[in-house]
Amino acid sequence: MSKHPRIRLAASAFALTTAVVLAGCTAGSGAGGASADGVTTVTVMYATNEFTPEYIAQFEDENPDIKIEFLEYDENRLNAMLTAGDPPDFVRGSPSANLFARGLAAPLDDYIASSDVIKEGDLLPVNDLWRWDGTKQGDGDRYGIVKDFSPDNTLWQNEALFEAAGVEPLSTTEPADWDDVLATAEALKPSGVEFPLGIEWQWGIAGILTAMVQQQGAEVFSEDLTEIDLDTPEALRAIQWFIDYGKAEVGPTSLNPLADNQDAPSYLAEKMAVTKDGFWFGGNLASEDGATVAATSSLAPAPTFGERISPVLGGVGAWIPEGSNAKDQAWKVMEYFMAGQPAIDRASSGWGLPSLESLWENIPAEEPYQQQAIELAKEEVQYIVPLQDSPYITATQWNGILDREIQAGIQGTKTAEQIADAVQTEVNVLLAQGKDQLG
Repeated sequence: MSKHPRIRLAASAFALTTAVVLAGCTAGSGAGGASADGVTTVTVMYATNEFTPEYIAQFEDENPDIKIEFLEYDENRLNAMLTAGDPPDFVRGSPSANLFARGLAAPLDDYIASSDVIKEGDLLPVNDLWRWDGTKQGDGDRYGIVKDFSPDNTLWQNEALFEAAGVEPLSTTEPADWDDVLATAEALKPSGVEFPLGIEWQWGIAGILTAMVQQQGAEVFSEDLTEIDLDTPEALRAIQWFIDYGKAEVGPTSLNPLADNQDAPSYLAEKMAVTKDGFWFGGNLASEDGATVAATSSLAPAPTFGERISPVLGGVGAWIPEGSNAKDQAWKVMEYFMAGQPAIDRASSGWGLPSLESLWENIPAEEPYQQQAIELAKEEVQYIVPLQDSPYITATQWNGILDREIQAGIQGTKTAEQIADAVQTEVNVLLAQGKDQLG
């Protein structure tokens, strides 16, 4: 298992740029790719460290009528294949309104209804991220399945650093207010902790901001997802939080990024007291490098600005393209990868939470920090809801604009109000363009 299974392909499906809508077979009709001897080739585009040669061999041994042609995930190649009308049959990706609105993914509901392996009642609510009702995520047909996940805003904390600083650790049962989390980081700073609070800024802050706004009962996008409105008290409060975080110099931002592009090395080296990294980060603590800090680590709930919402910012999994000619066979791959040996191995590694409830028995629970994290995760999953996501703009665009403008706030050249105006002006232009392209 890779040391970093959540490699940031999270926006890959979202960032597909070619506006094509593929006309394909309905669920259950795929039979293309069969050779004269009755063997069907299924093209799998995934990451080698997740869909290994050993898994391919095992699947083919169990399914002699299916051969897997493996392609390493590559966004540009995927775009080209989709444009040419010759897509892979099973694809790694993250759920996004852009993917769904373009009609690229085949609905899986009929397959799930008839499956003896993946059952509707076994799918945890996180899989609702892959549902789309034609206007929003979270309802309607299912277009993919999450491979594993984490409530990404939960906070790992090294309580030894808190004790040395004479600061009370964050509660491991009750969610803290975002402002209180920042105040705690500021209280830790005088003790000499290099990074009191990491929020994985380098991976994008738009999702965190969206969660902050929704926690206050507001929304970032209009109901039809064609406009963005940040000139609200809720959005301004969230923007100001990021400005204050950057000015307090309590953790990395894009103005002072980490060389490793991730919090893990700093946290394991006891240079970071808190990292907003979610359950999956516990896999680092199970490593040889993490043994020391694991003994004094605990997982705290996702912070809130009101309503308890604990977002999943990735939801990486797999989908079957509507244009596939081997949907039935691709579904067998889906069953194997999401509920078979690969899924058992992922759960047993401790790197993420299975999206099938029946697999939770495989999560390692030998160490006290693992037991505590599992108990929190059981509570936290009740508060997972889809965040607003517009099909008319990519995550890369949205994150890039927001990050650039908040940098100006940290540097003192713009206020939260000016940032809000600048971001929504630029983003609304892109939303209009995106809507025109999708039609």
